[in-house]
Amino acid sequence: MSTVIIDVALVADKFQKLYQGTARNLLVNSRDGRRIQLPLAIFRPFLTHQGVFGVFMVKFDANNKLLDIKKIN
Repeated sequence: MSTVIIDVALVADKFQKLYQGTARNLLVNSRDGRRIQLPLAIFRPFLTHQGVFGVFMVKFDANNKLLDIKKIN
């Protein structure tokens, strides 16, 4: 199992592209330097009127399948 920490600052206008069908993924850099592509849909529980902001811990299994995401700050 692999765990990465990511910082996300995604304004609501950008997140709206998910609903419009023009965006499905978010490409982020983890704090340890890895580049990770995540489905935008996993951030829905963290969406506010301003967007999605914070530090997240993302867990993957041995096959790099997403297991869990938690907001840690």
